[in-house]
Amino acid sequence: MSLVATHLTRRLEEPAVVDASLRVDAGEIVALLGPSGSGKTTLLNMLALIDRPQSGTLEIAGLRPWDLGARARDEVRLSEVGLLFRELSLIRHLSVLHNVLLPAWRLGSREAEDYARDLLTQFGLHESLWRRAAGALSRADAQRVAIARALINQPAVVLADEPTGSLEGASANWVLDALESLRGRDVATLIVTHDPAVAARADRTLDLVDGMLGASR
Repeated sequence: MSLVATHLTRRLEEPAVVDASLRVDAGEIVALLGPSGSGKTTLLNMLALIDRPQSGTLEIAGLRPWDLGARARDEVRLSEVGLLFRELSLIRHLSVLHNVLLPAWRLGSREAEDYARDLLTQFGLHESLWRRAAGALSRADAQRVAIARALINQPAVVLADEPTGSLEGASANWVLDALESLRGRDVATLIVTHDPAVAARADRTLDLVDGMLGASR
């Protein structure tokens, strides 16, 4: 399963993105680099099915979600795309376990709780299942919860926006290790980052400058 974008263009806002084409295959990690204002968030929002491109095509796990109706597209977003936001967007009054389960509940998955517990155990949070997200977690642990939430529906694609932006040292390295583990899950992973340490651990990088996507390296 892969993520394939062809000639995506969106000029409705600044910064615009023009004629962006990329491919991320299952088990591959690609870092998207670019200065502030280069269009990284605009491109990420199109790939995440948040903003509709004005032209171009997008294929996720063999599906073309922008050719579908709104309800079917929402189902693709939930089932095939795991989102790791810059602001983690945890629901503060819910427990760690229930935060992870939110995307699965919307799909009506009955097997998700066992998988959520397995993910949280893998991420060293088995003793924190019933803690509330509000004030009970370090930033690093909150990021682990967010990664587990992104994986709960076993998506084909994970899109991560500055996943180490507010972390340093061992905490940042742990997040990078967790993201690298996605190779073994056959997930196509795209990471938006300013961090050279993140780019160094990707399989390849793409540069976005003034809304134009450069060749990978």
